[in-house]
Amino acid sequence: MITIRFVSNEDIPHIQSIAHDTWTFTYDGIYTKEYIHNFLSRAYSTENLSRAVERELQSPERNFLIAEFNNEVAGYAQTSRVNDEEFELLRIYVRPEYHKMGIGKAFIQEYIQALKPIKKLFAWVAKENHLGRAFYEKSGFQAAEEKNEIIQGQNKIQIKYELKITNE
Repeated sequence: MITIRFVSNEDIPHIQSIAHDTWTFTYDGIYTKEYIHNFLSRAYSTENLSRAVERELQSPERNFLIAEFNNEVAGYAQTSRVNDEEFELLRIYVRPEYHKMGIGKAFIQEYIQALKPIKKLFAWVAKENHLGRAFYEKSGFQAAEEKNEIIQGQNKIQIKYELKITNE
């Protein structure tokens, strides 16, 4: 059974573990091992995650979610408000062994309900991230634009996937 809940400080070690597993699984061959290691060390340090969780706990608009599958932490997701009707999906990661169990879709459904009157949810995805792109396409997102990013001196194309939401 999938349970979606708000993040807490106790989730930090789980988030770090999931980040390591999912980044290694997803981005090996897209980015160098050194880049992945350095990114994870910075972005998912205990200090950075503690600040993110603290901001989340202080905010009236909760957007950092945890997914549990049969009481095991299986994934996390976070959005950021762009404007009243548009949110960016900053991160959505599910442990590889829990892929294709509906957890990613459950996160998206939770955001659609919790962020009403949301009209658009979007995410930037590396063009070479075929797993991520397939997930977004299967979830009804459409490729809207591309941009170039220079990562470790290499040109990496990012694709913006958008989900237009009609609230009934």
